[in-house]
Amino acid sequence: MHKKQKGFAHIALLLAVLVATAVGGVGYYVMTKDKDDTSKDSATDSDNAKQAPTENKALIKHLGVNLDYYDPATNKAGDFEFTKAKFSSGIQLLFTDFGYVIKGENTSTGKDKSNPQPTFILPLGSKVYSLVDGEVYNVPKLYSNDYSVMVQADGSDLIFETEHVINVKVKKGDKVKAGQVVAEVSDYSAHGYDGLGLVEIGILKGGNPPYHICPFDYLDSSIKDETVKKINALKKSWEEYRGDTTLYDESKEITPGCLTSDPIEG
Repeated sequence: MHKKQKGFAHIALLLAVLVATAVGGVGYYVMTKDKDDTSKDSATDSDNAKQAPTENKALIKHLGVNLDYYDPATNKAGDFEFTKAKFSSGIQLLFTDFGYVIKGENTSTGKDKSNPQPTFILPLGSKVYSLVDGEVYNVPKLYSNDYSVMVQADGSDLIFETEHVINVKVKKGDKVKAGQVVAEVSDYSAHGYDGLGLVEIGILKGGNPPYHICPFDYLDSSIKDETVKKINALKKSWEEYRGDTTLYDESKEITPGCLTSDPIEG
């Protein structure tokens, strides 16, 4: 081989080594970055966070209504009053779970609908309480000629609702504490519940459209165990009182009070 050709060969070999080294370095950097960079799954993590509560979330410190264990002597469970009357609303329950499928024959659209807010049926005049400590975000008047008291919990973007209430005691901007009386149960469905009132509780999370999440996943530890026991006891006592053990299907519960952990639009 001529000297000139040998020189070209050495240069080509040197370039090949440099290219191989550079490619290996980039490959190592990419693999290392992928291994250490957790931000690449931020969209997935965000979706998962939307589904599951986080440790620093705002928590419910009051159920919103006065619920206790059923007392046959008074025929009541706290403020809940037991009755043998058949409800013309079509739903024969004093408590309706989050995610309960309401048949189309009982909805305004005529289509089946998942209940986005746990519903309580109580005597007219029953007090309704704030679920959390926070500030009254809004008190909108509803289609049903009653109101929703919407409280934004301290340090949270969540809105905690007591919906379908009357005789409201607070206004937008007021500071409230969990357990503070904010209104009374609404009379708008009294005709369908043998003269009883109605209130719904909910957690509204922003979005387009906004959606509700399971409130019973957000119970503060100070009330969680006892609240769950009382909800379960209410269901059992109501079934026994009405003589129908099929009114509730606990096997479908994700958590007591919720039949799904998925957000529900509305």
